[in-house]
Amino acid sequence: MDAKLVGGRIVSMRPDAPPAGAVAVRDGRIVCVGGDADVLALDLPGAEVLDLAGRTVLPGLIDSHAHALDTGLLDAAVDLEGAASVGEVCERIARRGRLYGRWVHAMRCAHWELREGRYPTLAELDAACPDAPVLVTSVTVHSAATNSAGLRLIEAGAPQLAGRAAASPDQAGWFTDDAAVAAAAGVVLGSLSRVELAQLYRSVAEKAAARGVTTLHCLEGGSVPGGTDADVLHEIGGGLPVRAVLMFQTMDVERVVAMGLPRIGGCLCVDGACFEHTACFYEPYLDKPDARGSLNYTEEEIRAFVRRAHEAGLQIGMHAIGDRAVDVLVDAYEAAQTAAPRPDPRHRVEHFQAPTERAVAAAARLGLALTMQPIFSYLWDRPEADHYNRQFGEERADAMESFRRLLDRGLVVAGGSDSPVTVLDPLLGIHSAVNNPRPSRRISVEEALRLFTYNGAWVDHAEGEYGTLAEGLSADLIVLDADPFEEPGAIKDIPVALTMCRGVVTHAADGAF
Repeated sequence: MDAKLVGGRIVSMRPDAPPAGAVAVRDGRIVCVGGDADVLALDLPGAEVLDLAGRTVLPGLIDSHAHALDTGLLDAAVDLEGAASVGEVCERIARRGRLYGRWVHAMRCAHWELREGRYPTLAELDAACPDAPVLVTSVTVHSAATNSAGLRLIEAGAPQLAGRAAASPDQAGWFTDDAAVAAAAGVVLGSLSRVELAQLYRSVAEKAAARGVTTLHCLEGGSVPGGTDADVLHEIGGGLPVRAVLMFQTMDVERVVAMGLPRIGGCLCVDGACFEHTACFYEPYLDKPDARGSLNYTEEEIRAFVRRAHEAGLQIGMHAIGDRAVDVLVDAYEAAQTAAPRPDPRHRVEHFQAPTERAVAAAARLGLALTMQPIFSYLWDRPEADHYNRQFGEERADAMESFRRLLDRGLVVAGGSDSPVTVLDPLLGIHSAVNNPRPSRRISVEEALRLFTYNGAWVDHAEGEYGTLAEGLSADLIVLDADPFEEPGAIKDIPVALTMCRGVVTHAADGAF
């Protein structure tokens, strides 16, 4: 729509921009950012005049790391968030939420927080759901559990997982490594049709727009057999109410190049996750001294893939959490860039949770893009949770996810949710960065906004198209009912009055205008 938004505060996220109270949009582009008189004087026949009534306008928000399909599946699944015991998990599953009439899919199980500190056993899940297959996935989606009916289907569909029950009777039906979880999920999700996949993506995009999202980096592929989910999103992405940036989680460089994508990867996992003790560290976990985690690929495999993708001209993204995993990935990026220099490839490290000083220096030198999740430590490192201290001790925990240190070193950090690991809500991510439990992580409101606006566009090589508000850029903007600079302790609670992506209103709160 062509529009003149007047009578508010325009936060352009451009450091050289003068104060402004109005913005004009024509044909999907911003044509003016200035005062009310400047905008009202523009000759824009048919443009709608919207009175902001003192509200705040920001660039559209960008979530740089989300799993859109998994987020969509949550609506059809049993949500285990907040469950306190194995009994409560089984009770919720018994009430049942079927995934398109076949599997009972239960998601967001924080098994380490359950009273028993474990997943339900095969027998417990059989008792809860004797007549249908069940798949329970963890909050991190780096481990899972199933019942007997599910195990039979998974072993038939993924023969490499056969025999697990006999090998470990006390943990029969548990999948604790990334390859096994992906294989099990592939059996469950393989029944989804292309129409159902498209419906899930549209539903997620609509909900994201309602929370001010205009660009969503979608990390897809790796679960649905054949990568059909990535194919579907590639086909329909241009018609969604958000700009969908597809990260195809495959190592098939030739396929990605043939699709015309400029990027590859996402959660191609160099290592696992902390709660499962599979994130790869040099030193042992404090709460499990016999564990340091492990790499999911050899260093040679990682270097070979990175080299192939780099030489094909692709931007690469890979998941690395533990300090050893981060070192291995950053070293691979540096080796590829040294062997075949490219201008500004902006390769990504997804999470970058526990980098060594060497990795921080190399990331700055290479101009890497760090896609991180401020909400992780906001949720899990607060005093009442205390997970980081329990797993790593005070000194190591304090050095993790140090946004303040990374920004001071000149690194570009882009914010994300890792949804459905946490809720797809950039305002909550911004709030988390400003109000983090640890001072070493806290950043200013302006810096936090930048994580979810300009920096997210920079990661996509698109800072000249969106991410700030300026004449000539895409009209990606949101209107907030309150000013985050004036209410830094309540940013997560600010309602989104309007979302506009490419000049199209994708969300408008009732009675907002």
